[in-house]
Amino acid sequence: MLPGVYHYFVRRHLREVVRRLNAGDYEFVRRQFHPAAEHWFSGEHALSGRRTSASRIADWYARLGVVFPSLRFETDALFVSGPPWRTRAALEWTDEARDTRGAPMVNRGVFVLELRWGKAISFHVHCDTALLERNLGLLAEQGVREARLAPIEG
Repeated sequence: MLPGVYHYFVRRHLREVVRRLNAGDYEFVRRQFHPAAEHWFSGEHALSGRRTSASRIADWYARLGVVFPSLRFETDALFVSGPPWRTRAALEWTDEARDTRGAPMVNRGVFVLELRWGKAISFHVHCDTALLERNLGLLAEQGVREARLAPIEG
């Protein structure tokens, strides 16, 4: 397969992953990870940390769904390069969620991925962590206990 065609299909698949993430289909998202994947989120908050096992990655997505049940991402840009055995992708996004009172909370960031034969071997999340920490603090004040928990690691 020509690189341009391969990259087209990777971009299409990553857009589908974001669509399923927006639909709350975390089981589908979790299945996109290689068994030896690293899932890492910057900062020092309830969603930060490094996970390297399928069960801990699943735990992280479960927490995400509790903390931000209305979370939706919009893809601003998507870049893909490399061969199927070492594909690199960067997805710039804007997100929006609602606090428990319905007020919007937004952030911007980038997902940086390495794929091996279509499975994410490395997934890093970079965003405005100060804004995210403020939003998590607000949710914790509104009674969302999971917003103040220690990061899921391991």
